[in-house]
Amino acid sequence: MEKTDFRQQQITRLTQLSEAERSQQNLSLQQQLFASPAWQQAAVIATTISSGIEVATQPIIQQAWAEHKQVVIPQTLPKRQMAFKSYTAETELTRTSFGIFEPTTGETVAKTEIDLILVPGLGYSQAELARIGFGGGYYDRYLADYTGVKLTLAFREMAFAHAEWPVDAYDVVLDQLLVAKDGVDDEH
Repeated sequence: MEKTDFRQQQITRLTQLSEAERSQQNLSLQQQLFASPAWQQAAVIATTISSGIEVATQPIIQQAWAEHKQVVIPQTLPKRQMAFKSYTAETELTRTSFGIFEPTTGETVAKTEIDLILVPGLGYSQAELARIGFGGGYYDRYLADYTGVKLTLAFREMAFAHAEWPVDAYDVVLDQLLVAKDGVDDEH
């Protein structure tokens, strides 16, 4: 399946998740993340301001602040580049043409200072730790020489045994993938 077709299929699947299912999976992912060594050892955590179909990042940001961790969020730059800026309750945000919120204020934080990046996307392969994002290539460019921990939180609908999309040489693989656990039985 082509990447564009796969992305559209995933957006449709994620849009159809019920609020109860989304809430249960978010809670499972938060519990796994907060218990992980990657989280516990990180002083600076990069994440996004999540959209409606993504894993909720606001509770993660709140927990990071409660634990006195520094939170940084991405700002897109020309030529499909991005930088991470410090994010606090006072940070001013603007909605981009992609429909996501980005910081318009805050200090840029050097890549080498970021301990953990929570990498967003639409699908992840459990065997290869490959990911398929939203199609801009921003994260692949940024992560190409990143040496900290690249971790993803995935709803069950985002996790696949193997990549069902083409994985290109420039696609950066993850270090860790946490998949939501089912409260009753897991069909994957």
